[in-house]
Amino acid sequence: QASAIANLIGDGWSPLSHRIGLPHRRILGTELVLPDGEILRMGSLATGDDPFWGEGPGPDLRGLLRGYTGLRGCLGIVTRMAIKTLPFQPEYLEPTGISPNTALSLPEKRIKWINFTVSSKEAQIKAMREIGHAEIAGAVTKVPLFWRAIAKAESKEEFWDIWSKENEGTVAGFYIVRVLLIGFTSEEQMAYDERVLMDLMAEVGGIARRTKPSDESWIKNADSAGMWVMCGGYVSVDYVIETLTQSTVHGTSYAALKKKYTPPLMEDYGDPGWFQSFELGHQGYSEFLIYWDPDADTNPVDQFYVDTSKMNIKNRYYTSLLGPHQPLYLTGPKYGPNYHEFLLKVKNEFDPKWRSHPPVPLAHDVFVERAPWMHGMKDWDTPEDLPK
Repeated sequence: QASAIANLIGDGWSPLSHRIGLPHRRILGTELVLPDGEILRMGSLATGDDPFWGEGPGPDLRGLLRGYTGLRGCLGIVTRMAIKTLPFQPEYLEPTGISPNTALSLPEKRIKWINFTVSSKEAQIKAMREIGHAEIAGAVTKVPLFWRAIAKAESKEEFWDIWSKENEGTVAGFYIVRVLLIGFTSEEQMAYDERVLMDLMAEVGGIARRTKPSDESWIKNADSAGMWVMCGGYVSVDYVIETLTQSTVHGTSYAALKKKYTPPLMEDYGDPGWFQSFELGHQGYSEFLIYWDPDADTNPVDQFYVDTSKMNIKNRYYTSLLGPHQPLYLTGPKYGPNYHEFLLKVKNEFDPKWRSHPPVPLAHDVFVERAPWMHGMKDWDTPEDLPK
């Protein structure tokens, strides 16, 4: 588990972003040591010794850390940060089980997960919108079917035994809305939220399913190691923070492209990944993950990653992984336009000698140039003087 500040330097969101919003908005002040030793103070840290207040007068550089994926260490090192924290329910979450089957036992009058099945993707999206409009719940998400197989499996062999019983039909017909209720203020607030939730889900035809009174996935990532169980390799290829309408079509495009690279990518029968509500439905989040055997030919894994960048450009998806996560000279001219020129100007202003975390933000450009198996993918221009 990352600390709160380390989380904000990188991405920082979670399913709780449905209720509490994007965490970058809660950065109050930051101290950054630049590669030449200069100390840069931003936000309320720039104007005094008490950083724990909000917006101040004059220009502010906190946007460098308030972007989707932070600065990734390529502009300097964060040494201090003041953040706004939010209250949580007061009951103790009891650790249970023996590793690797551990969980947090939830006090059901203050916090609980409820899974609902619905009839369609449209019903999922409508449910998320209505829950957001009602301003209830701590998290609202849709999860892939094979995550259920991960949660059930005690071993790699058992996972494949469970997963081999699925097919494109069962995946296509799997519509779950997973809701986390939290009594932030009282048991009465929790009971009210649950009554409203049940009424809203009844309107979209949702059926509540038996859900364990524990958490293994979000508050405590006890089963996250299971992501490696099936194949041995796993990565989040992309994520999008957009409108709820736009984010929910993002994964379908990825699933279609993934078929071209399966195998070595794991067969998931066209599953479109997972999505969730952010900021009470005013935003949506979508993430697409892939799995593969590291002992197989992994060149197509790298090729798929770059191919998804091209697909995002074609479909006009504004991915969160622009910048240091994709070839900058591929994506930059297409977004903004010339987003890459702006990003490189910022880099050169803060770190003109490229001493801090090189070659970010050109790491993927350098990789494509150096990896022979990627040369056939390259159909864009890059300068000859990339960082060596």
